[in-house]
Amino acid sequence: MFLGLGWQNYEDKEPKLIALIILLILHKYIVKMIHYLQSRFGRKLERNISLLVLSFIYVFIWGLTSGDLERYGFGIIYSLIFIFATRAIKDNNKWLFLFSAISIVSFWLSFFLDLKLVMLLSHMLSILFFSMSIVLLAIKLAKAKTISAVEFLEGINLYLLLGITGSLLLSLVYFLEPNAFNASYKLNVPADLIYFSFVTLTSLGYGDITPAMAVSKSLSIFLSFSGQIYIAMIVSMLVGKYLNSKTS
Repeated sequence: MFLGLGWQNYEDKEPKLIALIILLILHKYIVKMIHYLQSRFGRKLERNISLLVLSFIYVFIWGLTSGDLERYGFGIIYSLIFIFATRAIKDNNKWLFLFSAISIVSFWLSFFLDLKLVMLLSHMLSILFFSMSIVLLAIKLAKAKTISAVEFLEGINLYLLLGITGSLLLSLVYFLEPNAFNASYKLNVPADLIYFSFVTLTSLGYGDITPAMAVSKSLSIFLSFSGQIYIAMIVSMLVGKYLNSKTS
């Protein structure tokens, strides 16, 4: 299933209702965490901290897990990123919330139905949502007159969303053409493509995964370019505004 939740393994017959059980268990703790962060830091900081925690789990812990239970759990984490990204970017934006809801529904439809067309649609909706989120977050940072902890967290979240979007684009290419990448080992999707996205974004490049087709090469160039643009524009803008606020 799309995003490594089983689209490569159609023989997996474990009941998907286990995902709903995980959601019910996590719901209580998620609500408690939100209430605590709101009372401790305020709404804006709470929303960005929540998004940062979820993105951190998705990016840095995914590759450490294995098995169906973990995949279903991280499917829920992935869905929550949509919700908290929407909350962190725009207050009371009905269209953004609607887009987020449609993306989540399409994701879980692909999870339950195992239909390639639905998976492809879900994948494209996710890419569009995160791309729009990155643009809106960048505009929000550009309009900020002062720089506080909220803006710095938004800058970190923007970078993580940029890497996540890159991994979705790479996964889409891999979904359509499995031979688009060469690797010294069997790829574990999406964990290895999340890794490749951030390695490319930072222009690091270990060489264990390399693009093998024109489309994957072009996408790798785009990700590397995006990483440099982030440093040149977003980081410099944040630092410049912060220094100006201190000197004025």
